[in-house]
Amino acid sequence: MRHLKLLLIAAALSLFIALPAGAQMYSSYAYGDNAIRFRVGLFTPSGDSQYWHEAEADFTGGAKDLKDAFGGVDYLRRLNPRLSLLVTGSGFEGKTTMAYRDYTDTAGHDIAHTTRLDLATFGIGLVAFLAPRNAPIVPYIGGGGAFYSYRLRENGDFIDFTSSTPYIFHDRFTADGTTDGYFYLAGLDVPLSPTWSVFAEARWHKASDQLGGDFGGFGKIDLSGRQVAAGMSWTF
Repeated sequence: MRHLKLLLIAAALSLFIALPAGAQMYSSYAYGDNAIRFRVGLFTPSGDSQYWHEAEADFTGGAKDLKDAFGGVDYLRRLNPRLSLLVTGSGFEGKTTMAYRDYTDTAGHDIAHTTRLDLATFGIGLVAFLAPRNAPIVPYIGGGGAFYSYRLRENGDFIDFTSSTPYIFHDRFTADGTTDGYFYLAGLDVPLSPTWSVFAEARWHKASDQLGGDFGGFGKIDLSGRQVAAGMSWTF
């Protein structure tokens, strides 16, 4: 958390310093210094933590089966011709059905439940452009710190092994929380005009949190994963 706070303070100071200088430096520049970007794509959870490992050992499927669409919005503020401040957010909801590997009911049917993960991300970072912004293709890289807000839910049939005679019951379990982490990215931007461009991008997120709520004692949940997206950017 301390490192994330330092990053946020540094980014804010960079923006404050760059604003008056930018107004003079780019007054004759044909492109605007602000951009709004809209992204859609796929998010694939990594699932590298105690909760996911134990779930995959007991049930069919795993974290990667939660892969699904996400949407995101970015704001970029140009600090100099090759560097921009990035403020970014995205939202994701994935779900999958998981069944006990070694048990069925008396009719031979799977004993299954649905696992859902909702994940919202808000981050601040920097993006470095590796070619002039009016080049035919502009590669870029970047990274930063982020807050990750999540809700984990399991809803369906389970086995109570604590009873002398195990039995099947129906229930719903929930845990939610917020934690900090970081991300890095790489992409290609294709300008269509001084105002509009299209882009393709990959991001890698790294975050985890100790589970609470109905999942207390289940260890950490890995919130890391990979985003692959395409979108449209408006510069003004």
